[in-house]
Amino acid sequence: MVVDEKTRQALDLSSLQLPARPSVIKLEAEDYTESTGESSLRILVLLDEKTDVDKLSGADVGGLKSTIRQSLREPGINVFR
Repeated sequence: MVVDEKTRQALDLSSLQLPARPSVIKLEAEDYTESTGESSLRILVLLDEKTDVDKLSGADVGGLKSTIRQSLREPGINVFR
């Protein structure tokens, strides 16, 4: 899958309602090919450098992942893991 404008808009921090923790300063998508040869997306999450990753809970990370996935699914983007 080619990362297109629809994907970039879905990951635009100004329009996402991300959870308060962890503090995300950037989201990036890049084309990725699975080991099976399937096209996919890799989502890179850049956290604020003040984030204490040792204090993040599974619920914090799960909430972030859920929000990102929902944002991608709304415009029909389903090629991510």
